[in-house]
Amino acid sequence: MKKIILSALMVCGVFSLTQAQNQDYIITNLDGVPYENNSVHIFNVYGTFADPIEEAKLHLKVNNPTSSSIYVSGQIVEMTNTDGTMAQFCIGGPSGNCFFPLVLNGFYPNNSGGIVPANGNWGNFDYMINLDPTNPVEYKIRFAQFDGAGNEVPDTSFFITYRYEEAMSVSDANSIAIAEVYPTVVKNSTTVSLKENASVKIISMEGKSVKSLNLNSGQSTLDLSGLSAGVYIIQFKGDSGLTTMKKIVVK
Repeated sequence: MKKIILSALMVCGVFSLTQAQNQDYIITNLDGVPYENNSVHIFNVYGTFADPIEEAKLHLKVNNPTSSSIYVSGQIVEMTNTDGTMAQFCIGGPSGNCFFPLVLNGFYPNNSGGIVPANGNWGNFDYMINLDPTNPVEYKIRFAQFDGAGNEVPDTSFFITYRYEEAMSVSDANSIAIAEVYPTVVKNSTTVSLKENASVKIISMEGKSVKSLNLNSGQSTLDLSGLSAGVYIIQFKGDSGLTTMKKIVVK
């Protein structure tokens, strides 16, 4: 059975999500080695629901080195070439606290943060695993800290990316996502940066396609002026066949 081949720091460009790190928590592997913010971890083997093999797991040990309890959640902020139905995110403590299917922008174990005890951690049971043989597949996870009232603490975001790709010879440490969208809370328009030409669908939370268009590679302005206020998913399908999904909120 093949194992992890590459775990590398993502090259951060102009649209990097790197933030000032003021969090109290530390994300490490099972040996206690901290992960780098914005790192990409690549696997060339996938698991199944019947057999979530160790070789396909990205272990995520959530540690609290402070003398007070803290609250932490993980959020799926980007999915590429997948809709989240063939993955498992185990987080928040003892074995059995596993979530599937995964929802874009969903928080796990909840949206107000699970308690990490003082000078403690959630143990060795937390991990991300891909169960989808589709090639390649990528999930970007954002960890964040919350206060006791369920409010997110500013500047505590920590990003880590899980990628499954069997053909490692064409891999590098950059994300395979084909699109960046900024801002994601908008009124009449937003900016899109594409790595390749792509067809674009804007989908309501009811699953209805409300707008379709094509965009060329590079930077473009996406007109959203005709949309009602609400939450939408933007689905990009590139000429290469790769798809990337982003969530936006229209005010």
